[in-house]
Amino acid sequence: MRFRSWERVKQELFVLCGNLKDEPRIITVGGTALLYHGLKKSTRDLNFVFTTQGECYWFAEALSAQGFQLRKSANAWKFIDFKRNLYIDISYGTIGDVALTQSMLARLIEEQIDGFNIWIVSLTDLFIMKACHSVTTSETDAIGDALRIVERVDMDEVDKELEYQSETVREKVGMFRENFITDSNE
Repeated sequence: MRFRSWERVKQELFVLCGNLKDEPRIITVGGTALLYHGLKKSTRDLNFVFTTQGECYWFAEALSAQGFQLRKSANAWKFIDFKRNLYIDISYGTIGDVALTQSMLARLIEEQIDGFNIWIVSLTDLFIMKACHSVTTSETDAIGDALRIVERVDMDEVDKELEYQSETVREKVGMFRENFITDSNE
């Protein structure tokens, strides 16, 4: 399944959240957030992060109740609905090496979807996530994503957020900036 619009993502979220016992803070990241911000034409999977382990478990239970199968990986839980060819990645507390900080939470964009809320990560934080991921994996998609975002973010705000992140994150974002961003972009 491919999601080609934010409206289609919202429709799927409405279905997915039908089995939730509680209302977790669902934070949209990755390609799903890029779709929201108009920086990606489509995405194959949905990516969410939760502030707590409990919220992540609630969402995981709802996915399992809808027939999704779990495939654990190092950084995220991957859920697959083989009938619909739908992939959903969820995690809590971090997105790869990047920690959810209070400043990131303060920058979240809230969206109402038929009676429940979803939050979308800001472009500043999405840039940090994509820059880190591209350095770790050398994935051209992540590199392209970060390059599309960088033109729309304030690097001073990025630098402020990096003060709250680990040395590893600061190094990876620094490497990305050195390798892919010219002085004219900063």
